[in-house]
Amino acid sequence: ADMMWSTRHWERIDLREKINQHLYYPIKPIPDRKSLFDVLVDGILDEGTITEVFKDDRFEIYAPPEEIEQLVSTFDTVWLDPDFRDPNDPSTYTIDTITIKADNVLAYLIKSDWYYDKQRGEMKNRIIGIAPFVQDPKDKTNKYPLFWVWFPDARYAMHTHQAYNRNNQIQRLTFDEIFHLRVFNSVIYKEDNVYDRAIAEYKRNDALSQLLEAQMIRERLRNFEHDLWEF
Repeated sequence: ADMMWSTRHWERIDLREKINQHLYYPIKPIPDRKSLFDVLVDGILDEGTITEVFKDDRFEIYAPPEEIEQLVSTFDTVWLDPDFRDPNDPSTYTIDTITIKADNVLAYLIKSDWYYDKQRGEMKNRIIGIAPFVQDPKDKTNKYPLFWVWFPDARYAMHTHQAYNRNNQIQRLTFDEIFHLRVFNSVIYKEDNVYDRAIAEYKRNDALSQLLEAQMIRERLRNFEHDLWEF
């Protein structure tokens, strides 16, 4: 009853930006912390704390842990002699395991709702989905979201792991607090619209026009909140 208005955004968190590096490092887990990708994968495959995993951002196609394990780890046949290939002779080939790790993650995609809470008189954000955007180890040109996680289901796993705080080691934030407080920088790549199209689909000239469009959407959201105040 307190939600007067809402809209939906899709955002991209680029891990190359310095402000977002606490979501990327460490590449290999260390005793006191690990990357967000390892937190999500371990929660799905090892700990079982994350069960709501999907293939699409509409959360319609469910992906069981066995399928996620196949997405993370794939097998490739390496022929010892390219001129002689015999699948029935194990001495002519070896099996290579290709695993997607934290250093293959380029960005995180988040889907969230912005809504105005009239009781508190402020604009609030509620994240409903998160996806690691990875680069294929076998084909560097192939980049895609690995899977989508229903964010409320992942909050327990994210709340039990802390991220690095370069400003103060005493006051470390958990990954859940980082997303709740929005301690990251992101760029909007889609806003909910009647055509269901992303910014890149109607701003096709260059990346700069897409970035300016994303900034305009964010500014429009900020102005909407400001215009609701009365003095």
